[in-house]
Amino acid sequence: MATYHESREADKERLRKNIISNNHAGKDAKRPSPIVFIVGLIVVVGLIFGVYWSRNMSLSTGYTVSWERSTEGDEQTVETFRDYISFAGGIIKYTKDGAEFIDSKGNVVWERSYQLNSPVIDTCDKYAVIGDRGGTDLYIFDNTTMTGSSHTLLPISMLRAADNGVVYAVLNDSAAEYISAFKSDGSAIDLSVKSVIGGDGYPFDIDVSPDGTELITSYLSIDNGRLVNNVVFRNFGSIGQNEDARRVVGGFSEEFAGHLAGFVNFSSNEFSQAFYDGGIVFFSTEVLNSPEILKTESFEDKIESVVCSDSIEAVITSSESSDVPDKLLIYDLKGNKTGEAELDYKYRDICVSNNTVMLLCDNEIRAYGKNGVLRGDFSFAEGEVTGIVGGGSDSSIYIITATNMYRVRF
Repeated sequence: MATYHESREADKERLRKNIISNNHAGKDAKRPSPIVFIVGLIVVVGLIFGVYWSRNMSLSTGYTVSWERSTEGDEQTVETFRDYISFAGGIIKYTKDGAEFIDSKGNVVWERSYQLNSPVIDTCDKYAVIGDRGGTDLYIFDNTTMTGSSHTLLPISMLRAADNGVVYAVLNDSAAEYISAFKSDGSAIDLSVKSVIGGDGYPFDIDVSPDGTELITSYLSIDNGRLVNNVVFRNFGSIGQNEDARRVVGGFSEEFAGHLAGFVNFSSNEFSQAFYDGGIVFFSTEVLNSPEILKTESFEDKIESVVCSDSIEAVITSSESSDVPDKLLIYDLKGNKTGEAELDYKYRDICVSNNTVMLLCDNEIRAYGKNGVLRGDFSFAEGEVTGIVGGGSDSSIYIITATNMYRVRF
């Protein structure tokens, strides 16, 4: 006859075995079979490939209109000049009489009236500046309001805006050119760089890094009766204080011998480019006091157009021979060619939106990914297109007609 103690010990033993058995069963139940794992992996890879294909390889031949707005002025205003530029995902319309910023949803965020004889504009991700070329007025905006204005002492020839709100202006008189700077509220910064054609030369083009501390300038000067092109880097941050009073941290001229860098660009704080009549020079300013050349790309054909975003640069080259089609060439920030395409048509306008280059041919829009693959090809039916502006994403674009503005997705 079993005692109480024996019975109790037997019950404990059975309970222990049941617990161990159940724990093992639970572990086995949670362990997926190899087939389930493989199927899951295939699904994930398929989704990744699908997203890649959709963004880089698939062709869209249709479009949808997100919104449209009239571009005509009021009845009392006769617009003798009107143009558009992308800004903060939206678009700025500007004329001689004023400007307005419309966001990506079609809402007018700000409007500003002014009187300018020859409007000149520049935008970055966070700020925009509008001024009067040959005049002395400039206005600074962010994506919510006008932040400031200024009246310069000398006529304006160029304006550039940085993401910290600093605006650089090239001012001129009969004897020299001056690079001056302003805060986002329009107040002047104690900074001035003077140049004369017989010295540093005429600042043919400038651009500023997004953080507002670096400046790249293409100078055209005269040396013994011949034209010389110099591309000069300046640093107005703490690094530049250790250099000379002119804040020069680097200069390049041999690469542009016999040529002219007509357009310079900062894509980021670390990477910039100089586009000249013969190619592109890609620079790095990762070492702030020592800019260096990353790569030089030379072309036999003429550069017809240049567009840049924060991530790509694209050029269209044209051969003197009518039998050779134009080419679209696309590069990353370090100068690596990511794609190209032959253009068997004549385009009327070009813009860039993120990683996509868009061309206007008659009333047809063609969009190319950074790999050069045609991603969009559609005819716009709402009216005759007069211009196109990047829409802030790879699949959006602003289309301008004589009377309306449209935000379109494709």
